[in-house]
Amino acid sequence: MEEEFISWEILLKKARRSLTTEEEALFQSWLAEDAKHKEYYERMHKVWTADETTDTLTTDVSKLIADFDRRIMHENRNKKNIKRIIYRIAACLIVLMSVGGSLLLWQKRQTDFQPYTEVVQPIVAGDSKAIVLLSNGEKVNIEALADSLQYSIEELSVKKDSGIIKYKATSGKDSAYNTIIIPKGGEYQVELSDGTKVWLNADTKLKTPITFAGHERRVFLSGEAYFDVTKDATKPFIVETDMGDVQVYGTEFNVRNYMSDKQLKTTLVEGSIGFSNSRITEIKLKPGYQLTLTEGEAHPQIERVKVSNEVAWKYKRFCFENMSLEAIAKDLERWYDVEIVFADPNLKKLEFSGNISRYSEITTLLRFFEESANIKFLIDKRIVSVGRK
Repeated sequence: MEEEFISWEILLKKARRSLTTEEEALFQSWLAEDAKHKEYYERMHKVWTADETTDTLTTDVSKLIADFDRRIMHENRNKKNIKRIIYRIAACLIVLMSVGGSLLLWQKRQTDFQPYTEVVQPIVAGDSKAIVLLSNGEKVNIEALADSLQYSIEELSVKKDSGIIKYKATSGKDSAYNTIIIPKGGEYQVELSDGTKVWLNADTKLKTPITFAGHERRVFLSGEAYFDVTKDATKPFIVETDMGDVQVYGTEFNVRNYMSDKQLKTTLVEGSIGFSNSRITEIKLKPGYQLTLTEGEAHPQIERVKVSNEVAWKYKRFCFENMSLEAIAKDLERWYDVEIVFADPNLKKLEFSGNISRYSEITTLLRFFEESANIKFLIDKRIVSVGRK
């Protein structure tokens, strides 16, 4: 397969007439390699110069692709070659995690683009969904409540306000625990009785007391959550998981502990946290570091990470860098509430990098993967099969 490379930043800078002499030479060399390059750039330039969002290098990928599709198809619905070129560039955008230095891979293929199976009912992205399991066994579907409606029972007052569950205890004594359940295809923000804010990802459970009246503030987590903890030196905040405890010293951090992953990851954004369990003496983390403990291993790994990647879900993004398709598939399964099946287990090892909105339809993401690797997705209701083209 013949491969040609061009920096995405160079294409953007060319559109804004800000190339250096060396960059201009690289661009002209790429342009001369194939007539289709020039044809693509001219149409791309027409789209970009009409879109003020290209004044920066952080243009939203999904929006850019939508503009390409809409404008190119409007110009000429019969130019299939141009359409394929656009999709190839769109697919390659998924490698633009670090836009400034990433290379855009242009692949020449012998066969035409083969779309995935048409879907009768589109598989849309997740949204705000939550169920509160009360101590008496009653389940309260928060989405069934009207916005700003206050729901009170026992010593609990829950107010649904623009997608946020707010706890406010009605007494100062210890109270029973509630469990907040976020199903697959859901997410929710919670404000605990002490003011601590918690963002809950799909397929997550958070068990919390109605009020923190004892000597500590302890919650139980299964799944993924981002915490912004209210400081209280007299009452340490502890996140308990089935693999150990994360003790907080006034801070922001992310905890990921899905049972199916058989692994715990906690990433410190700011402040200080410590991790410990029955076998591990407390290990403290510095901001920008991540602790990973895998089931069966005696000691956790600690490494500096790109925090924005680890907490991208909180900011409504999918952000992955050299991540295996198997790991990406697990996140897609939870967020889109689908089952992803690999016809060839070796495909699980393929690695991708990308940054795209979590609110794109799943077909948009699958198209990116199909055009950046020799794979094909078939959709049957809520089962997505992955195979080779």
